[in-house]
Amino acid sequence: MERYLMKESAPFVQFSSVKVTDEFNPLFDIEKTPRQTVEEYCQQLLFRSFSITHSQIPAFIAHHCNLVNDPNKWLNKFEKLLTLNEELFSGTRNQSSLVKFYTCIEIKRNKLSDEAAKTEKVKPTKKYINAESEDRYFSFKETRLEIDNLPDIKEKIYFLTSEIYEYRTADIVMKNQKLPDFDIECEKLIGKIQTLAKLRQEIEESKLPPNNSNSQNEKIVLNGPINILTNAFKQMMTSVKPTGKPYIQGKIKDMVAFIADNFVDENGNALSKDTLQTYLSPGRNDKDPNADMQVNF
Repeated sequence: MERYLMKESAPFVQFSSVKVTDEFNPLFDIEKTPRQTVEEYCQQLLFRSFSITHSQIPAFIAHHCNLVNDPNKWLNKFEKLLTLNEELFSGTRNQSSLVKFYTCIEIKRNKLSDEAAKTEKVKPTKKYINAESEDRYFSFKETRLEIDNLPDIKEKIYFLTSEIYEYRTADIVMKNQKLPDFDIECEKLIGKIQTLAKLRQEIEESKLPPNNSNSQNEKIVLNGPINILTNAFKQMMTSVKPTGKPYIQGKIKDMVAFIADNFVDENGNALSKDTLQTYLSPGRNDKDPNADMQVNF
């Protein structure tokens, strides 16, 4: 296993390692040791990933998800670990294993999402409900929790704007006089998100060398969906193989950096690296554009 020594670890917050008992699975399980470090756990997880067959990958992922409290968080960190160590998956067989890992991770993530959706949503107590209409209730406390689970700033603002529209067009039958108006609270939160995002951008820009902005080339503007560009890169990195190798050979994180450094959206805003990472991941075909919008090679 010397050839599979880890290049970089992922920040797991929960380990799926277990104590050695009669139920210990020597093929899938990682032994839990005293004061186990993230680096040790990640290395053992990679070793296990290379020791199993293609057909065992779905069971391997499901097994480890059953050993942690939050399977979604574990899946995200495992996907990151694979991405950070992509160069270990050299050779046709290992590259196909990596693609299958990404695909199975996404399938498992979707399955967990479907299971969560089936769980009945518990309505908050009346003191946390700002208003009710005939069709639904509006709780800013609940909305705030949902916002915290959205990773992208634009998604947060879109969701809050949608909620404001729903509230203002709804036939309100009850309004909690002890709580502020739902739409006003949403507008305040949008303002806070935008202000903090602008400050963060200014902080990052202030860290650049003084002459950096003068030496940079003007970035290319994308007048359309970002996923059309990322899908073109993804095709050239995976399926387009005129000589038996991908047309573009490189790691996803390098492609993310290249696109972010050279392109901006139609408003001149920088592209989110997290979004680019998601769009370029082989297992996230749900983010690809429709067939009639794709660039075909």
